[in-house]
Amino acid sequence: MKNNSFLIIFLFALYFVVSSCNKQEQSELIVSDSSDLIRIDSLVATKRNIVCWEEIFITAYTTGDSLTYLWSTNHGSMYGKQSATVKYWACYSCTGNNVVQCKIENKYGVVTDTIMINVTL
Repeated sequence: MKNNSFLIIFLFALYFVVSSCNKQEQSELIVSDSSDLIRIDSLVATKRNIVCWEEIFITAYTTGDSLTYLWSTNHGSMYGKQSATVKYWACYSCTGNNVVQCKIENKYGVVTDTIMINVTL
């Protein structure tokens, strides 16, 4: 009787160990695609060819929660650099192709994208 009790307890303990290992393996197999958690789908400008001092709006269409925005450019000026949409304009010294970059981040990572704006006199 003593050996049967030990065998039953051993098999019962083995069952819990094996079943808990299987649950860990299953949860490790479920991996989310990070692009579902943070992504810039597109950058859209009201116009891509503008004249000096003309104001346009550039909007970042994004996917993700709790996003932080940071816009930058190699030439020109912007208003609203920490929002999904910025107002952009350029002066006489900024003629040519100007690169506007949008950087977004959240707890899952950081992504960037750029759009080209052509400025003429």
